[in-house]
Amino acid sequence: MVSVGSRLKKLRLEHGYSQRQLAEYLEIDQSNLSKIENDKRKLNWLLSERILSLYNCTPEYLLGKTDSYEKQNISFKSARDMDLNVIAHINRLSQDLKILRKFNKEKTDNELPKLNINLKRKWGVDEFSPINMFNLLTYKIPNLTIAWFPMKSSVSGCCHKNEEDFIILVNSSHSRGHQNFTLAHELYHLLDNENFIICSDKYDDIVEKNADEFASNFLMSERALYDYIDSNDIDSWTISDVVKCEQYFQLDHRNFIKRLYAEKLISGDQFAELSINFIKTAASLGYDTSLYKPNYNDMLYFSIGHMIPITEKLYEQKKLTQGARRDILLDLFRQDIVY
Repeated sequence: MVSVGSRLKKLRLEHGYSQRQLAEYLEIDQSNLSKIENDKRKLNWLLSERILSLYNCTPEYLLGKTDSYEKQNISFKSARDMDLNVIAHINRLSQDLKILRKFNKEKTDNELPKLNINLKRKWGVDEFSPINMFNLLTYKIPNLTIAWFPMKSSVSGCCHKNEEDFIILVNSSHSRGHQNFTLAHELYHLLDNENFIICSDKYDDIVEKNADEFASNFLMSERALYDYIDSNDIDSWTISDVVKCEQYFQLDHRNFIKRLYAEKLISGDQFAELSINFIKTAASLGYDTSLYKPNYNDMLYFSIGHMIPITEKLYEQKKLTQGARRDILLDLFRQDIVY
């Protein structure tokens, strides 16, 4: 029979993780992981649970009692700085969805719109007004769940979909403006063909560039940008002009000035100047500076969307046990509902 250590090593190599990455995820020394993989140390229950979540496999497979295992289709956009906690959590939510769909036979409209530049117009969103991304996406995509929790600084978020349900994870350690951009960026991936994508700010391929361009234009269209320039008589962008515009449209500062530079509306020297002191400028102009900070008070660990009401409905119908309800809501960081 295959040993636990050899199977653990096989899983790690198949997924392309280093011992350092896996040890960091398991919160153990790399030397201890090496001993476990070489069957010189036993795997305890807590580590087993974390491994099952990461690889989305059964205990029987890990113990070598079966060879049946289907590797999750994941598209990495994070190079070497992968956050394995993101993968593990999306796997847990995916398993929770399977439980919910097993009991919830009610059909809902799960058809996603087409990916094109007219999406805002089709959704009835004013092209020249700011967008509340949190409310818009959960209203327009009924089967969507959005969850926030801290990730590595380089990881912006994650998108996962199956035939019926959609999930977006957002890095709550990023500023609120950055989170708005991430939601628009992940919307692009949600409407694209990939099933499971983890995005990184450091990754720069053509798909990520397209997603960034879509997000930038979705939050503020080109017409809205130039209308703002015309309405405010902007000849040369100052830090005050930038702050006022991004406050109105709720934009991420760095992504906004990158767009201004790409549009040749500012020079390289201006880009450098506009990269500093923007929070102090926002405060001196009388704005709330929370746009530039994480939502630590209420959304460090949080979620919204359809998994919550489905869980509550099935529990009320006695199709879910109290324990199953608790586990799903805790995976969704909704302790406020459980307790």
